[in-house]
Amino acid sequence: MAKTRDKLDRLDQSIRKQWTRLESEPALTTREKLDRLIRSRIPDKACLAHPLESPAVFPREIPPFMEREYFYADTTRLGRFTIGDLRKVRSGELEILAGDSAWRKINAEGMLFFDTETTGLAGGTGTVAFMLGFGFLANGGFQVRIFVLSDLNRENEFLERVDDFLRERSPIAGVTYNGKCFDYPLMETRYILQRRRFPLLSLPHLDFLYPARTLWRHTFPSRKLGYLGDMLLGLSREEDVDGSEIPRLYFDFLRTGELSILDAVMEHNALDLLGLAMLVNLGARCLEDVSHTRDEGEILGSARLLENAGDLDKAAERLETIRATAERLDVQALALRRLSRIRKKKKLYNEALTIWEELRQMGDPRAVRELSIHYEHRERDFLRALGLVRDALETSDLSAVQQLDLERRLQRLTRKLAHLESEDGP
Repeated sequence: MAKTRDKLDRLDQSIRKQWTRLESEPALTTREKLDRLIRSRIPDKACLAHPLESPAVFPREIPPFMEREYFYADTTRLGRFTIGDLRKVRSGELEILAGDSAWRKINAEGMLFFDTETTGLAGGTGTVAFMLGFGFLANGGFQVRIFVLSDLNRENEFLERVDDFLRERSPIAGVTYNGKCFDYPLMETRYILQRRRFPLLSLPHLDFLYPARTLWRHTFPSRKLGYLGDMLLGLSREEDVDGSEIPRLYFDFLRTGELSILDAVMEHNALDLLGLAMLVNLGARCLEDVSHTRDEGEILGSARLLENAGDLDKAAERLETIRATAERLDVQALALRRLSRIRKKKKLYNEALTIWEELRQMGDPRAVRELSIHYEHRERDFLRALGLVRDALETSDLSAVQQLDLERRLQRLTRKLAHLESEDGP
């Protein structure tokens, strides 16, 4: 027992000495002092595995960041377009994709594509963005610059270098994939912890995840970036690093100092940025001309984006194309519903009426509701409205909400007809 107490006393004295030494360094924050104290008490696994004189031991004094670049020439073809075609994307289509008028004067060469690799997906102060990738058009191609944080205690210097790069590039807009909910909030947190402000927050931001979901919802079962890159651009990711392995590889890099451990992760990040850029190009082309779409699902998606942007005439054109040519009944029904809403919004009730009749023949109970409203309120044909509701209640496959809505409509129409009959008298 006495030996154990002596060991604890010596340990306590050692810790006190180290803390006193750290207290004499005013440049360090309390958190940094604690981090250094804890790290000094944990045996270095590399040192346990190798003699100190071994060249394999990771040096203590390392740069706070490392950089790597990738370059893809304009002539590189991905799917139906070359990288050079990205330069021809028009600001009008970018404005529709972003849903933001700030994009009206932005061209492709001013965009900066951004992606992070992190120590986890939970977010918050415990998640570190250890790899920041930036993609941009330059020097006759698409260039990717990747920054890797090589010392967790020197994140401020790492972010300072990133800020220098952003000042050099002077982008006018940022593009991400799920950046609105993940990358941007995470980077804002990391910058705040270092008493900085994330520079991209002040620029117009296109999170392409949202238009991609709309554009390809009815074409592909998944809208993951890697999947879309594979299906639409031919960017095969069969040998790509598993995302769940990325944090472990990073910590292996920190332990050993071998940047080659992160080769696959950096390539993964670069391909994500290249794929994102070319998917933005493809999305813009689909909006520019319907001939660039591949199937009725893409036509429907592009029509929805145009409708959301307020271009009802162009949206209606594409929906009419689906109405006339679609082979998939599910897509045709969705297109007819949206087309009927546009016709109704523009007060083209006769055209809307024809579409509702088409949908009723396809067994759509929502069309019955619209027809009932039309005959009740516009044509004052209460009997016809009542007959449509009764037929739907007897023959249609209704959800609980639809059933309740039509039953209430039936009761109201019945009361209205009874009141009219009582007014007419015997």
